[in-house]
Amino acid sequence: MTEPTQNIQFQKALFSNDLPFKPQGRLILYVETCANEETNDYFHRKLEAAKNILGKSFTYLPAVLDNLEQIVEYNWPETDSEWLKKTKPDCLRIRQIYHDILSYWIDALEKMSELPLNITEYPLLMRYEHYKDDGIVFTLFPLWYRDDVQFEQLLKDISAVPYLGLGVYSSTIIEQPLRHSHITETSPDPKERADRERIDLLTGEIRERIEQLRLMGVSDYMIRKLIPLPEPKLSTLRITKDYHILLPDYNNIEITMPTLSKVVYFFYLRHPEGLKFKELIDHREEILQIYYRVSNRNDIDELDQSIDELIDSSKNSINEKCSRIRSAFISRFNDDLAKNYYITYGNGNVKLIGLDRNLVMDEAGIIKK
Repeated sequence: MTEPTQNIQFQKALFSNDLPFKPQGRLILYVETCANEETNDYFHRKLEAAKNILGKSFTYLPAVLDNLEQIVEYNWPETDSEWLKKTKPDCLRIRQIYHDILSYWIDALEKMSELPLNITEYPLLMRYEHYKDDGIVFTLFPLWYRDDVQFEQLLKDISAVPYLGLGVYSSTIIEQPLRHSHITETSPDPKERADRERIDLLTGEIRERIEQLRLMGVSDYMIRKLIPLPEPKLSTLRITKDYHILLPDYNNIEITMPTLSKVVYFFYLRHPEGLKFKELIDHREEILQIYYRVSNRNDIDELDQSIDELIDSSKNSINEKCSRIRSAFISRFNDDLAKNYYITYGNGNVKLIGLDRNLVMDEAGIIKK
């Protein structure tokens, strides 16, 4: 850690436990009560440089406006770009968030004598430290700008001030990136391999985008303060006659997955009661018939081999398929919604899809037994 090169001014402050968002990890939040043109201009121009100094959990709320469509699309998939254009907030609403946050400041802790008397008249960095019984401890760092060189040195010196405590980091809005299996599964089906490569590429790109949004450190509270969002709702799930999976109430987005994963998905939609993986062998013929229909192929021996590997409890095939199903949904919208659609644990190690079957539109008749 770099040693500070100047005497850094800071104030330890106690905020109410009623603070309407839950700070975690190394959260550092920029706040101001009055518009400060010079500091805002710097952060607009050099936000990545600031994040490199302060850490990826540094949150500069005006930057959220530039990424708001992606964030809202992922967490409220029933919205669309036209709706967002009508409700997109301005910087005045962000400043109101700053005022709201600072209104939860209860008391100053160990105030340093050289600090200005009215610290909140300055733009501030609020760094989360730890929770106490009577509140949440932050360190407040007043900022002043002379030029880029001086300001970046100030940020470096602030970053060198030791933390008082560190909680466990976790995302407040977006799930951690998916941990995909590194097990390579061979498939004799060229279409299956092509599907898998296409899905892997798509998932990798979306996973990177989700990670970028997560690192912004934006909380659900802040997003809801920026725009009047609807309450999240579940979409119907439509299976077309050619076995595409669409979500009509989420702007008709298509959920894409490799063919054999889709077979597993349709099979579990047929069984709302759920089944253990070791029970799949008892349903070999049913799964095979779904595969015949969905794949539209004639190479029966190769299809049979794929299903035999799928239901073999000594292999990882079924886990890999479930991982891809989960990935297909969570790459499009957040896990609070997605977990209703993919295969999860029920009671007694049973695997099931929790979605109300009244929300399923089966135009292909594929989930009818």
